[in-house]
Amino acid sequence: MTNLEQQARRYAVTILPDADEGFIARIPDFPRVYTNGDTPEEALANAYEAIALSLAWYVEQGQPMPTPSASALAA
Repeated sequence: MTNLEQQARRYAVTILPDADEGFIARIPDFPRVYTNGDTPEEALANAYEAIALSLAWYVEQGQPMPTPSASALAA
């Protein structure tokens, strides 16, 4: 697991059933980033991958990464 993948797990993820099928993963600290999966576990794994990709973008752009919300740090 890369450093960005480890950092991605510090962020809160909310898993919700999708109206059509499967599950949607929303990331409160990245409001424009969301993903889905056939199962809650798959949606969560996809969310962590999306977060890691987002963090890589911040690094490439020389931008500060969002601070994980307090709820994510408590989990």
